[in-house]
Amino acid sequence: MDVGILGTGSVGTALATGLAAAGHDVVVGSRDPESNRIEGVTVVSQRAAAERGVVVLALPAGAVVDVACELRDALAGKTVLDAANEYPTARGDGSLAERVADAAPEARVVKAFNTIGANRMTDPVVAGDPATMFVAGDDADAVAAAETLAADLGFDPVAAGDLTAAVHLEHLARFWIHLSREYGRDVAVRFLREGDGRT
Repeated sequence: MDVGILGTGSVGTALATGLAAAGHDVVVGSRDPESNRIEGVTVVSQRAAAERGVVVLALPAGAVVDVACELRDALAGKTVLDAANEYPTARGDGSLAERVADAAPEARVVKAFNTIGANRMTDPVVAGDPATMFVAGDDADAVAAAETLAADLGFDPVAAGDLTAAVHLEHLARFWIHLSREYGRDVAVRFLREGDGRT
């Protein structure tokens, strides 16, 4: 896929290197592309990254809605994956992902890549099993794109419902942060289903 990732922090960098290694055409968007370097990945302006086919918002929670609003024209019609989390509590009505969707109303927003640490984003097999990556969105094609990218990174993708389910994924992320403080960052969530071949 043609992927633009907005954000040069640990999550954006991990997703960029992992998806590029999986064969996707990836660029990373930065407000200051000249001063950011990511090995093996081209760093461009945020607007240039937002013009890609699939856009991942790997930005701080305090910035993601403003950036989505600023780039709403570039994001129109695009699959937009929101990976941001508010911590320790949500600030505002509804989920962060729903506020992103309100800021860029013509984008096809999916909540994804927010329930595991950046350190396991490209190595999501824990204790022999792939971590689950939950995704939530209203558009079936956008959800399918998120699932494909998650599977290419090694996750077991699970569609969690429409975008209203994003609030649950954001709560799950806060619980993951709590657990990581107790047990370390090499922990992950695994969703078990009857008949999935695992015990």
